[in-house]
Amino acid sequence: MIRAAATLFVLLVSAAIADDTVTRGNNLAVDVANDGRLLMDLGGDAWLVPLAGGEAIPVTESLGSLTRPRWSPDAAKFVYTANASEREGIWIHDRVAGTSERISRDDTLDIHPAWHPSGERLVYASDRRDSGFDLWETDLLTGLHWRLSSRPGDETEPAWSANGRHLAYIHRDGDTWSLMLRLHGKPDETLVSGSDRLAGPAWRPDGSLITYWRETSTGPALDMVILSEPRLIRRYMEGENYTTAPVSWLDKHRMYYSADGVIRQRLFNAWSSKTVPFRATVEAEPKVVVERVRRSLPRISEPPGTLIIRAQRLFDGIDGSWQQDRDIVIERGQIAAVRDRSHHGDAIVIDMGDLAVLPGFVDVQARLPEDVNAAVGPLILATGVTTVVTSNSQAEHLNTIWSGKDLPGPRALAAPDWPVAAFSGLADSQTPGLETLLGSRQAGLLDATDPVARRFSERPVLDTGVTDIVLGSAPNGLAPGIGVHAELYALEAAGLRPEQALRTAGVNAAAALGVDPMLGRVDTGAVADLVFVDGDPLVNLGDALKVVAIVRNGRFYSVAGLVERAELAETVE
Repeated sequence: MIRAAATLFVLLVSAAIADDTVTRGNNLAVDVANDGRLLMDLGGDAWLVPLAGGEAIPVTESLGSLTRPRWSPDAAKFVYTANASEREGIWIHDRVAGTSERISRDDTLDIHPAWHPSGERLVYASDRRDSGFDLWETDLLTGLHWRLSSRPGDETEPAWSANGRHLAYIHRDGDTWSLMLRLHGKPDETLVSGSDRLAGPAWRPDGSLITYWRETSTGPALDMVILSEPRLIRRYMEGENYTTAPVSWLDKHRMYYSADGVIRQRLFNAWSSKTVPFRATVEAEPKVVVERVRRSLPRISEPPGTLIIRAQRLFDGIDGSWQQDRDIVIERGQIAAVRDRSHHGDAIVIDMGDLAVLPGFVDVQARLPEDVNAAVGPLILATGVTTVVTSNSQAEHLNTIWSGKDLPGPRALAAPDWPVAAFSGLADSQTPGLETLLGSRQAGLLDATDPVARRFSERPVLDTGVTDIVLGSAPNGLAPGIGVHAELYALEAAGLRPEQALRTAGVNAAAALGVDPMLGRVDTGAVADLVFVDGDPLVNLGDALKVVAIVRNGRFYSVAGLVERAELAETVE
């Protein structure tokens, strides 16, 4: 699983940067060359480590996303994956020239490169046909690419035998994982199949067996298939916190892998492994001192008078449960009070019945093109998104238009004036519920019905207890509004509870922008940005898209009225 790490989102920091000595790493992948040099990924870069351990030497610098470096057969180069244009691609680093060359074509998602023993070809997994991952091969001299497999589901993690004639790989079809073997000139053979996740096949140099990782109820274990007749499956080792990159064989007796953040060496017939210690001098992470920057939101065209919203069910953006039978008192675009139901004299009272009331959604990085038509504002608002941060140069102008009553839209804040250091960006074609979302009326109105690209080999998973994620939709490529709901789905699939996911577009986003408690909550002093939905998004997050009405800048709009405004503006345009 891809584990997405949450960070602390701040606007201004004081940082002291100093060198630090590291002796462990997260999710290390290690590979050993024929001459005994070890290559590992640490902190998103490649490092050399002596075979017996010692001082690690950086090979690349400040890439930040390099994973799984693998030596070429002559150890003059190594291949790795790294992010480019928000997708993983394949690169080759030339040790002599000190340069890297991108092998991936276009913007396809390419992963798990492996060398052919000739050193002239690479095999890898790619989703370029939009049918899941298939195995592809490229000739490095000519640059030609060709497909090797086309099974339903995903074929990943290819590995050539030492003689270059046979290929092993992982196949996943739904919940079934299989270790596959393609012997030269023969049909593919299923060696292992079941519901346990499989990863990292590696050939013993003499071709007698294939090792692979199996995810068990107690963690990863290394199994092996002995290529006898009949095939024999045996457990080789378990009990450590292994990284599931392929083990690397120096010869048929010695293998290298990583576990518990360190490099391990093991003799094939030994009962235990030993640590290969390393010391890497790295630039320490900045020591972050948060300077809480208080910002004020532009107040534009706020309506006079008092408006009362009567809510049977209210999610204030903070507590994880509904408040019952509350009145929200709005004066000049802001919430003056939230209290129990009472008589309000001659004030206008809008009773929302059993609809659920939520704070308006905030998108801290929205994809709003430069040529956007202002008429799209009401349609974005109809998805419940009431604030966007955008790099569009017309943000201030759009904010003025969309804050009025004639063509309402989300509050538009200009980036980089309103920067956020990091944000979610987790949604892709694997996100559960995405197909339904793209088939919704809102998606149709926003012309956001095209399929979404796959951006991850597996669905991301967030660390347990994460509470500071901030929602930003731009990386998923969808239109503002729809992109927010795609991120909410992805965040829930990654392990957040519905109320936690909603906070990423609420109080978390407000804190990152420095405008809490004005945004992201329904409370005294907050701006009057409210969403009314028909359902229970604290139980079913998909109900957050069932928007019936909006209050934006203190004015009430039905979704039907917003659509009419957008259509009228398009006609006038």
